[in-house]
Amino acid sequence: MDPLELQAQALAEKALPETAPNRAAKLPAVRQKILERLKLQAAAPPVAPPHLALAVPKDPPEVPPVVPPTPDERLEQLKVDGTELCGDEAWFADTQLREGLRAAVREAHREQKILMASAAEEVSRIAGEGGFQRPSALAVLRLGGAQLGGYGEGDIAYSFRQLSRVLHPDKNPDLAQADQAFHRLSEAADELRKGLQEQRRLVIWFASATSQQVPDSVMERPQEPLFAEACRLLTVICGLAGEGLVTIVARGRALSLFTSTYQGCRAPELLGLWFDRPQLLEAMASPSMRIAYDCAAKRYRAQFLCLLSRVLAAEVKRTGALPRDGWKKIAETFPELVLWQDLREQIYQRCWMVGADDPPGMAGIDRSRSPARALRSRWARKWRKAMAAILPSGEDTAAPAADPEVKKLAHVMWKDIVAVAEREPHGSGPKRALGLFRAEHHSPATFGRSSAKDRPSVEATEWCFIPSSDIFLVVGEDLIGMTLEGLFADNAPGQKRLSLAECYRKRDSPAPKAAAVNQARPSNGQVLQVVEDVVEVSPEEEPKVSEPTLSDLLGLGR
Repeated sequence: MDPLELQAQALAEKALPETAPNRAAKLPAVRQKILERLKLQAAAPPVAPPHLALAVPKDPPEVPPVVPPTPDERLEQLKVDGTELCGDEAWFADTQLREGLRAAVREAHREQKILMASAAEEVSRIAGEGGFQRPSALAVLRLGGAQLGGYGEGDIAYSFRQLSRVLHPDKNPDLAQADQAFHRLSEAADELRKGLQEQRRLVIWFASATSQQVPDSVMERPQEPLFAEACRLLTVICGLAGEGLVTIVARGRALSLFTSTYQGCRAPELLGLWFDRPQLLEAMASPSMRIAYDCAAKRYRAQFLCLLSRVLAAEVKRTGALPRDGWKKIAETFPELVLWQDLREQIYQRCWMVGADDPPGMAGIDRSRSPARALRSRWARKWRKAMAAILPSGEDTAAPAADPEVKKLAHVMWKDIVAVAEREPHGSGPKRALGLFRAEHHSPATFGRSSAKDRPSVEATEWCFIPSSDIFLVVGEDLIGMTLEGLFADNAPGQKRLSLAECYRKRDSPAPKAAAVNQARPSNGQVLQVVEDVVEVSPEEEPKVSEPTLSDLLGLGR
């Protein structure tokens, strides 16, 4: 028997319950209709929407698969206690991790039980009466969200059958709104089916922008591949455009890395496609992207918001003009982005002396040539010295976001930032923004990970994501740069990196090891002396925040 016929037979048997009257007589007709629909779908491969068609190559070149990190490398990204993810993670390139996410979604749907209220309550809920607001299509069918992690045609059909048994007008002749509720249920199912096709088109388009090929096996529930390709695209745009202070040498290394990783994709064309044309930006603001965002794990949602914010900053820096109108739609689709911008602005303002005349803003004027330049606060100078010490020179190489010293410093700085944001009035933007990064205590299996195996202390996690790249770029303005290769500082070529423990060495304690380093590397003596000043406590201009101790820093990597 043909594979499509087998699939049609299975779907028909699933669609007709065994208790249905005249099941044997109805089964062939149902199977035939399903078979016809499957043949139509097989004969009509997904095609990009008309306004996107110019960007999709007809025959994308074959790209060798990106080698996923080993299990040890994935564990390395999870070592910071109390945090699920510290810094950007290329999870979209980890085929093993993504397969685990999809397997968890399949298991969640397998165990799903739709608990329904009485017919009268369900009718009121779907029809939007009796104090109920008119629900969205996803809410009508009780689909979507991070708990389930995605949905496909089979999930829509299952939810529709379960709800229609309760809502059907023939079973509820005494309910005046039963017809309206059942009609809304049918409309919602059709709307979601059409949405799945749009999501699949966007997956193909986003993937083709970076010369990726998406197998059909992952398209059953397209929300995960759509969100993954969107994150990949934003990461590449940020890494190619360059963030912060990027030298010509560092930009050249990033371009070389991009060429070797994304073969068949040309950097100038990709940057032009994003910055000079509106279609990609409009697609990012589409309802399909919002659905994919809501179905993702919270740590990846937080990373996505940070990527959007940094792409916006890269666009303003590249064009020297106000953002395009498409960003307004982005803010409407992802209102959480405004909260994160509020917190990011608070961090930036804290980097400058209190009471400075005409203090700069994140979107303000470059003050590098201003005679009345505002002075950086001691709080900012303290952390900038540590950044310069632990990061390599941009002329030499870059430290990846998963670098242990980068993660340790980001974690300590995040605790300091949170301590100040927590003192904001209740309901303020920065304080509410912390909720974007707090961990959700769902079952780890929901998102494809086992707490007993991968992370014993996951139950005690406080943060799902720490935006280390954003912290470094904001506090380290005019000092830190970032590309696809990683983070680096505006240090002299050849300068050797220090560990965070060396940065926080106490001046009044014997330091034979540091002395030996000074003797071996006299040219770095000034750097070591500057880093020793990091332990200075900020004066009265700064809020009193407890300084990390050496034991705190050394214990971060346990």
